Amino acid sequence: MLTVRVPPGSPEAHYRRAGLLIVLTCLLLTTGVTLLLSGPFQVGRTDQLLLSLLLVKNAVFITWLWRAPGQFQVVGALELTGEILAGLYRMRDVLLVDHTAHGLSGYSYWLALPYLVASLTLPAGAALAAAAPYLLALGALGVAYWLTPGVPGDQREANTNAWLQMLLMHATFMAVITLQQQLRRRYAHAVAQAERRSAQALLDPLTGLPGRRALHDLLDAPHDVMSVVYVDLDHFKRVNDTFGHDVGDDVLRHVAHAARASVRAGDDVGRWGGEEFLMLIRGDAAGAALIAARLRAHLRDHPHPVVGAVTLSCGVAQREPGEAISSALRRADQALYAAKRAGRDTVELAVPPGAA
Repeated sequence: MLTVRVPPGSPEAHYRRAGLLIVLTCLLLTTGVTLLLSGPFQVGRTDQLLLSLLLVKNAVFITWLWRAPGQFQVVGALELTGEILAGLYRMRDVLLVDHTAHGLSGYSYWLALPYLVASLTLPAGAALAAAAPYLLALGALGVAYWLTPGVPGDQREANTNAWLQMLLMHATFMAVITLQQQLRRRYAHAVAQAERRSAQALLDPLTGLPGRRALHDLLDAPHDVMSVVYVDLDHFKRVNDTFGHDVGDDVLRHVAHAARASVRAGDDVGRWGGEEFLMLIRGDAAGAALIAARLRAHLRDHPHPVVGAVTLSCGVAQREPGEAISSALRRADQALYAAKRAGRDTVELAVPPGAA
């Protein structure tokens, strides 16, 4: 059976696996109920055995999907192959062996299931390539039934009409599922593009760090204890005037890389604007000051290849319980200017709110 790789772990893979699980679970329940009612329905011994085997098969496939999500296409391909072979064999038996059977048997209602399984297991083109031969084979069985001698004329006419209606329904079902897959793929592509553009809008295009908008979202998130650190490059205008804006941009990227390397897991850093960065530190002001010092040390130990050592002035403020984030940012900004007045290349702690 034809399979086309769907990226494991992708939203499409999760969707297809979940859909296949639902189908198999419904088949398991249907088979179980039919087996329980096999006595009142006067189901023969052979059919009871087949129902028991189907029950075991569905249980095995469900367990397989549950324990190995990445193999959903293998499970789906096996299920699809089994359904197609079983459907063709059963309809051959009904039409070409038991010529006196009335109608197309109750199993005919399940003949459309392979189209659904194919749509869940395979992308649109591959699903169509797998299902089209099945539909053609069903049509060929109908032609063979019409040409078989010994079938009463009125029965042949009634069954042929039912067969044609079923084929038309199958063709419609296959067309709808194919169209639905195409629409779903376009929708998923549009959603992915929108998410990518949204993520890009939140990132600073120069440094790749979260931009001011993204930092505002992070600031609004609830935190137990959080400190903010304003980071400003010392004499950055001089860098641009001396070396040019291209080198100045590279210095900003250099600092952004150092900032990423300096913060801990769970902390955040972004570009606030211009030559100013903002670090959001989970913890008190003393811990935030140590991280700011680590960033300054990193830049001393890793000078820029053109400009040389880059120095920073940092203002640190711990957000107090119940304090508005705007107040904490204002205090950190005041501490930053205090660091500038102290001669730059230093870290200053903000004055607690309400202190003289």
